[in-house]
Amino acid sequence: MTALILLAGGIGKRAGLGIPKQYYNLEGKMIIEHTLENVSRVDGIDSIVLVSNPGFVETAEELKKSYPKISKVTLGGKTRNESLLNGFREVEKGEEKVIVHDAVRPFTPTWVFERIIEGLDERDVVTTVNPITGNLIELNEGKIKTIHDRSRYAIGEAPTGYRYEILKRTLELAVEGDYLNVIPHDILLAMKAGFDVHTLNCNCFNLKITFREDLEVAKALIKLLEEGY
Repeated sequence: MTALILLAGGIGKRAGLGIPKQYYNLEGKMIIEHTLENVSRVDGIDSIVLVSNPGFVETAEELKKSYPKISKVTLGGKTRNESLLNGFREVEKGEEKVIVHDAVRPFTPTWVFERIIEGLDERDVVTTVNPITGNLIELNEGKIKTIHDRSRYAIGEAPTGYRYEILKRTLELAVEGDYLNVIPHDILLAMKAGFDVHTLNCNCFNLKITFREDLEVAKALIKLLEEGY
């Protein structure tokens, strides 16, 4: 059994839309609806815990009526990790695996989720990465210091999958050690807890809607998908 924690607690300040971008209307549906439609199609995901921006809980509860896989709605925290903790507390204890995903990634291929779920049969943590296709440049005061070997690096993506007990222990240690909100990402929390984080190379288009300009890319892609491309 696999649960998905959908993180939708952010304020989306960088997008400058006046509302959290996950609740912004994009081609007739909120961005989070596009994401929910996508993840709901993954057969291996049995339930979804929706972690909502506190100002949009009523909207999130309405979404729960439309997407049967949503089992719980809970409040986002002050940080990503705090939101994850809030979401994990709502995951049923009988679940074996937990997937963590961003509400503003509506185009993640469903096979990525399926491969991560499969990977957790043998691994504790599996996260999604994409290769770096351009030069990886280190800067120093506005000038190029050096160009690194890009084959040694990757772009971090989402989703990330955990065995239930691994994520439970990771968050317990972060709370006990009082570093939940000090370390910026759950992957780093897992590494600090002593767990290896393995990677799935997506090598695919996995847009995270962050800036206003990303909306135009998303609109174009939605139209292409509707036309069957």
